[in-house]
Amino acid sequence: MPALARLAAVALACLTAVPALADWDRDKLDKGIDAIETRSKGRLGVALMDLRDRKLWSHRGSETFPMQSVFKLPLAVAVLQQVEAGKFKLDQPITVTRKDFSLFHSPLVKAFKGERNDYPLSELIRLAAGESDNTAADLLMREIGGPQVVTRMLRDGGIQGMSIDRYERQFQPEIYGLPGFGWDQVVDEPAFRAKLKALKPRYRIASLAKALTDKRDAATPEASAEFLEALARGNWLRDPAHNAFLMKIIIETRIGADRIKAGLPAGSSLAHRTGAGLTTDGVNHATNDIGIASLPDGRRFVIVTYLAGSRADAPQREAALAEVAKLAVSALR
Repeated sequence: MPALARLAAVALACLTAVPALADWDRDKLDKGIDAIETRSKGRLGVALMDLRDRKLWSHRGSETFPMQSVFKLPLAVAVLQQVEAGKFKLDQPITVTRKDFSLFHSPLVKAFKGERNDYPLSELIRLAAGESDNTAADLLMREIGGPQVVTRMLRDGGIQGMSIDRYERQFQPEIYGLPGFGWDQVVDEPAFRAKLKALKPRYRIASLAKALTDKRDAATPEASAEFLEALARGNWLRDPAHNAFLMKIIIETRIGADRIKAGLPAGSSLAHRTGAGLTTDGVNHATNDIGIASLPDGRRFVIVTYLAGSRADAPQREAALAEVAKLAVSALR
């Protein structure tokens, strides 16, 4: 059996199997989440959804939070939808040049040799959705027609509370009131970091405070849960092999091991996508993790955690998301 066919069979078995009931002790969640939010030193948004009957619990569920790299998961779905529409092929080569490099985290950039390289579309999807590669994400978004294509896909799928509006090279500088990079500009990351550091602290702080309530490139926990529920059921993609391809990437990712995954019991699996922003002047833009949790006893549920504007350090922020997952499991009944 070909590899993709085997993946499709596994995914279909997972998606059609009826999970055990995963309802919630809501009083326990209500009491526990307040304490976790206090320790997180930020604004914490959470949504939990049972994958059998869609029972939902949320904390700040209708509030908007910055997504950061969480957007790369709906982006990957949008790219695969265009593959299914015949606009691309998974093995299609995409040419990348040095002028295409984006800001911040990018394994592609670190491994880049020469002036131009070709990457199969499937590898760019893996880099973006699995390794949170900013350059790969920006390139994929450009190839499919821009951020508005991803948002339109979400709206067509009935998701109103998630919005993808800018490229990484645009919104990362704009968080701090600096101009974003256009595609006609070469991103000079050291120069950008120096410029960011040279800003007056009060200007950085004011810009970040504004960005924390920006509805662009942002999502509500409840809308994110709805997106994930549709992904878990295989509703976004027609071909089970494509769904299996994406699920394999986001299950095998090593990023975010100290967030939701750390709060799940041994033997669990998590298909997830993280997001993280810079910390400046003692305030972190975002520390996020959203995913589909599968427990050893067969129960499956969606879990969304967004932490914005936290003054805690990175280990404390990640521990808060792990605490949410631990609380969710303990509140199952």
